[in-house]
Amino acid sequence: MHRLATSLALAGWVRNAPEGVIVEVEGERAAVQRFAQQLPASLPPLARLAATEVREVPAEGATDFAVLPSTVGRRERALVPPDTVLCPDCRAEMDNPADRRHRYPFTTCTNCGPRFSLVQTLPYDRERTSMACFPLCPDCRREYQDPANRRFHAEPVCCPACGPHLWVADRASRHLAGAGEAVGAAVRALTLGEIVAVKGMGGFQLACRADDDTTVATLRQRKHRPTKPFAVMVRDLATARRLVLLAASDENLLASPQGPVVLAPARSGAPLSPAIAPGLADLGVLLPTTPLHVELFRDAPYDALVMTSGNVSDEPICRGNREAIARLAGIADLFLLHDRDVVRRVDDSVFRSTPEGPVSVRRARGFVPVPLPLPTPTPAAVLAMGPHLQATACLAVGEEAYLSQHVGDLDTEGARAFLLEVVEGLESFLEASGRLVVVDAHPDYASTLLGTRLAARRQARWVAVQHHLAHAAAVLAEHGAFPTADGTAAAIVLDGTGWGEDGTAWGGEWLLLDGRLTVRRLASLEPFPLVGGEAAVREPWRVAVALLAETDPAALADLPMARQVPPAILATVRRLAGQPGWPIASGAGRLFEAAAAVLGLATVNGYEGEGAARLEAAASRVWPAPPWAEVTLAEGDGVARLPSRALLQAAARRAAAGEAAEAVAAGFFATFCQLAAELTARVLPPSVSVLALGGGCLVNRLLRAELPRRLTTPGRRVLLPWEVPPGDGGVSYGQAVVGAVMLARGVEPRYVGGLHVSCRADAT
Repeated sequence: MHRLATSLALAGWVRNAPEGVIVEVEGERAAVQRFAQQLPASLPPLARLAATEVREVPAEGATDFAVLPSTVGRRERALVPPDTVLCPDCRAEMDNPADRRHRYPFTTCTNCGPRFSLVQTLPYDRERTSMACFPLCPDCRREYQDPANRRFHAEPVCCPACGPHLWVADRASRHLAGAGEAVGAAVRALTLGEIVAVKGMGGFQLACRADDDTTVATLRQRKHRPTKPFAVMVRDLATARRLVLLAASDENLLASPQGPVVLAPARSGAPLSPAIAPGLADLGVLLPTTPLHVELFRDAPYDALVMTSGNVSDEPICRGNREAIARLAGIADLFLLHDRDVVRRVDDSVFRSTPEGPVSVRRARGFVPVPLPLPTPTPAAVLAMGPHLQATACLAVGEEAYLSQHVGDLDTEGARAFLLEVVEGLESFLEASGRLVVVDAHPDYASTLLGTRLAARRQARWVAVQHHLAHAAAVLAEHGAFPTADGTAAAIVLDGTGWGEDGTAWGGEWLLLDGRLTVRRLASLEPFPLVGGEAAVREPWRVAVALLAETDPAALADLPMARQVPPAILATVRRLAGQPGWPIASGAGRLFEAAAAVLGLATVNGYEGEGAARLEAAASRVWPAPPWAEVTLAEGDGVARLPSRALLQAAARRAAAGEAAEAVAAGFFATFCQLAAELTARVLPPSVSVLALGGGCLVNRLLRAELPRRLTTPGRRVLLPWEVPPGDGGVSYGQAVVGAVMLARGVEPRYVGGLHVSCRADAT
């Protein structure tokens, strides 16, 4: 604002205020008009112009342009920017031996660096960040106060004379090396195959060489992460190109200010440990995100490091130095520490490469707290608590919803405390307390229990929203396509598990919803028993055996699955599958995992969705494939269900006959997509012009490409999730959307009908 105003010879002032940035300019009318016209193109790279309001005020006769102190008060829209990666200008200074910030690992400016992770309260000024304890030296203060300098009012600005410093410690917190030697000590440790805990932008990370099988195996054993893939930080974009297949859009995202992890197809023969992403076709890569990461590569003999969250699996990432040494002493051999506090834990964001462009898988650093749209302004703040897995929270205020950073699975007390920490942070930033609390309909989810207790303490209203309605609402709202008060839309939601209105576990759902939140379940996958309850989620071979219970036992013995599960146990589960009382599920994710088990790709899930991911990896090697003609929809019974049992039985017959696992997997997905399209044509009223596809299965590249191709018809738009994660990380946003619509339109979700077709395909 200052640079633009002075370039046009305008006087006045600018300041941060509760409602955003306020600028007053005065001068020649033509110059004032040019200021308004040129403003959008004059903003710095990280600025977001959400809206502008222009009004004329009496001239004050000012002769210069000033930056005034921020005003404090109740905020309406203003929020701190997200954390961003090191910019090219700062990198150039770090590379220049003559620059005073040469190799300084906290170099930053207005266009890059930490924001969300270091601010304590708003307005966003240095004294309200974790940089407050680092007084500016004369050189940095001159930059900070110079409107022509790119560090003008850059709150984290610092240099070696006045900023944070590094040191290296061992597991007993003993100081081993100071600032000048700390990075070199860490590089030597990494080179020798040790595991180093690195204090990153939003918390601690665990690093080790990505080409060392023994070290990667050690990290897995210590972190209790047997098979879940690790992300790999690479020296530069050229290295990334050698490891994975990147489209131009992927490269742009990797090198963007947000700098997320990008999941892309791994190149064959990449010089990395196969234990990084066992059984998968993709590898997650990211570029150095902070100056400290740059220094870890500068003089190193390696080009790639495993860079994973600094935690034991299922716990939140560590934030403070003492916390990290206490919690990570059993994992890390060395600790690379510094004295700038991390105020908010923020993991890396994750996107997946697809032919149509990258899709968000985990929304965190670089994207939080950028707001998302609401279909209608909410009259009061809505707090959404999210689901149990891949949890996030979301706060809807006014016209926007603020989706939190990734929290993770809520299986531990630490993770549940982190969810409450995130909720408190959102409400504090926005100075808005949720008057409606939205929770998942599953009564035993930790997020549901936390949300209802929170509402009770506040004497606030709470509402339970069905899991798949939230998925559908998230996709529709992202595209601005949520139904108007008298409108209608449809959704196909494919995931692993969500509490259904009939008490069973849903996950393959065809939904019709209107703008007054009336929801009809048009169709689903054919349900099946989960023999052993939760054990069947961890061990998908149980689902496979239940779906194949009618198959000849001799044929079961010919399956690859039978070579991994003892025959006696297979026989026992097969017998139990016919007994009543087991939980009933219709999840597409469960079905895909059962197919992976049949093929011997993953009889046990080491992490959520592992079997489905391995099935996709196998199928992608021979995709596309023709669908199987022998699997068809049932006729004449009036029940709209995709035939789960017949589909898996067809896969088992092919596997038992010796067909390659890749070919069976590809045929399985092709047949599933054809059946889904036929089922949609049977149950979806032709008058519905919008069809949203959501749920965690929509991370799958094959489904994302094939389902829209088969489902798009003249007059019907098929929508996919892009900015909001398709999986459970986007559920809280969908909950917030439903809550905002409830308050704005005076309605509540109402679930009607069942699975029986209530109209002909040609009826409206």
